Amino acid sequence: MKRKIISLFLTGVLLFSMVTPVIAASLQDQKSEVQDKIDEAEDRQDEVSAEIDSISTDIESLTESIAKYESELLVLNDNIAELENNIEEKSKEITKLQKEFEEMQQLLEDRLVAIYEEGQITFLDVLLSSENIWDYISMESRIQELTEADNAQMDEVENKRLEVEKAKNELEEEKTELDNAKKSAEAKQQELTVARNAKETQVANLSAEEKELQEQIDEYEQELKEIDEEIKKQQQASGDIYDGSFEGTLGWPLSSNSYGYNIVTSCFGPRNSPAAGASTNHRGIDLGVSIGTPVYASADGYVLSVMQTSARGLFVLIKHADDLYTRYQHLSSSAVSTGDYVTRGQLIARSGNTGVGSGPHLHFEVLTQPYYMCEINPLTCGLVSVPSNLIIW
Repeated sequence: MKRKIISLFLTGVLLFSMVTPVIAASLQDQKSEVQDKIDEAEDRQDEVSAEIDSISTDIESLTESIAKYESELLVLNDNIAELENNIEEKSKEITKLQKEFEEMQQLLEDRLVAIYEEGQITFLDVLLSSENIWDYISMESRIQELTEADNAQMDEVENKRLEVEKAKNELEEEKTELDNAKKSAEAKQQELTVARNAKETQVANLSAEEKELQEQIDEYEQELKEIDEEIKKQQQASGDIYDGSFEGTLGWPLSSNSYGYNIVTSCFGPRNSPAAGASTNHRGIDLGVSIGTPVYASADGYVLSVMQTSARGLFVLIKHADDLYTRYQHLSSSAVSTGDYVTRGQLIARSGNTGVGSGPHLHFEVLTQPYYMCEINPLTCGLVSVPSNLIIW
């Protein structure tokens, strides 16, 4: 009976020692997803901050341009007001000259009427009323001089009126040009004001997004702290669960018979996020294969985890010898389970399009520990048998 109890106890200890690392790795996966979200939020926060700085510079430039047009409008308004005063003065002067001309014309008409009413002066009348020929010539000359003087004075007034009229027309043309310039300046100022308002709205929206991102980062960091505390507890009970070995290098996870097996659609390291929620610091390589493509184990090992997460989708994490791990991500299905032992080249899954991604592919990682921040570049680490006909998009 005692032997049975001891046997059960040892079995429980063994199972616990095997399960605990799997739990810890699962927590590390959760942590890596949260850290990816933090990285993504911080990257976006940097982008937002850069956008705000750029737009703020644009706003300053627009404000300066608006101020320039405001100054220009002030000058135009002053010039227009001065022209309007000059035009008004010219109009008054024209009216005065017109009146003077009309009065002179009326006087001449009145004089002619008076002469007519007194009786028509004929050549004979002038001749008979003259004492001699010299009186006649003198009288005729005076009448002619008076008439010519009146006409000359009227011509002078008329010419002056025409000059003032011309000056007025030139002022009105100049005012029309200034009015057009003012309209153009007002339209440009309005256009710049609308653009500035749009930029300010954009900055306000980005500032709100920046604040929201910071709140998300704070939440994620708190979540990381909680996960770290749990990991510390689990790591105390963890132990080595696989001591197998392999020779040479890790195998390529896809068969050369599969179309796209040698096409790398996204390399290891910094990149532009290919889809909303995708990391900008890529921790593996993406291979451009279609959904359902067979995926094979890179070496003998122990299946540490088969999980489904929102970011990674369905993935398989395998522990190999010499502290190496491989992860196969965004799978459509898995052919193995947590706790299974696998051999090099064994079918472990089929590729898919689960989790966050821009389309069907296989995400392949090589790690020195099963945790986040332990990934190395599969193409340059020298530990993976990379196809010689590799194509990098």
